[in-house]
Amino acid sequence: MRRVDAYLRQSVFTLTLVVGAALLAISTFITFVTELEDLGRGQYGIGAILQYVALQVPETVYIMFPVIALLGTLMGLGALAANAELVAMRAAGVSVTRLAWGVAKAGVIVGGIAFALGEFLVPVTTPLADDIRSVARYGESARGSKDGVWLRDGRHFVFIGELISEREIQQVELFRLSDSGSLDAAIAIDTAIYDEDHWTFRGVRRTEFSADAVTVEQRDVEPWPTDLTPELTPDVLRLFVLEAESLSAWGLWRYVEYLDRNGLDAESSSLAFWRKLAAPVTVIVMMLVAVPFVIGSLRQGGAGQRLFVGVLFGVGFYLVNEVTSSTGLIYGLSPALTAFLPTLVVASLVGLRLRSMR
Repeated sequence: MRRVDAYLRQSVFTLTLVVGAALLAISTFITFVTELEDLGRGQYGIGAILQYVALQVPETVYIMFPVIALLGTLMGLGALAANAELVAMRAAGVSVTRLAWGVAKAGVIVGGIAFALGEFLVPVTTPLADDIRSVARYGESARGSKDGVWLRDGRHFVFIGELISEREIQQVELFRLSDSGSLDAAIAIDTAIYDEDHWTFRGVRRTEFSADAVTVEQRDVEPWPTDLTPELTPDVLRLFVLEAESLSAWGLWRYVEYLDRNGLDAESSSLAFWRKLAAPVTVIVMMLVAVPFVIGSLRQGGAGQRLFVGVLFGVGFYLVNEVTSSTGLIYGLSPALTAFLPTLVVASLVGLRLRSMR
């Protein structure tokens, strides 16, 4: 059986690479042509466009991974069926369930690659791509913000007027509340810079409120007091600025914990976290979908027919997944359930189909 599993893996992996390369080439070409519309805006030239398109490749592959896995498995098993090799395996006593198990083991490897891509590569390349495009177009980083950001850390509220980077913020206002909920202190800072393991204020105006007096102090430079927002690190600021899809599962988990501790809405970020965990499982299920397709109704069909059905199923699953996510947020469903529900439904249907083919 090990030889059967190895042979299935080889066929599936080979065609998955071919399908992935083809879809990536099409997607990259479309992205390149789309970006050409902004050619000449600021310093956005061909070089910057090529860098942006190249750095977007990991995210593109990550998003398309379920469809790539489905089509690759359809084509790989289809090639074996066309050469009557699946028939020979069945005649040798290999059941449909055993074939599905071999495909599932190959899916674990492909799913692991998908998870590693989304966990380690996409969080690095996607923000870098956005930075290159933003700097070339507008002269400033995409991770900067001039619209202002409100943060909360326990009894402390922070307004950041201008986010230059994760390590430099300007026009900062901090408000500290007392245990009774009244305003205890207000601090206005021109610039705050994170150096090593602490923030340093520049241009500080501190106002302290007590029961019978108001004290005002001004300082040119002051270290960030340890009692003020101890968790406001560059990592936290980065989580606020970046899109959830550009974060790793670990980064999302820390972000959700931060939001929960401070009583902030974490539903959308929690959903993004669970969708990260669901991604490799979805890849495995998509590969299993190909088994009943090839062995069942499409065993006599050609590669074009299998490809057409695979594309329809993959696109349909993607749309259902997106609709389910949006619906789950609207109706307050569990983020974990919302993230895994489409995959679990498809897995159940595949399981029932495989059971009926035994």
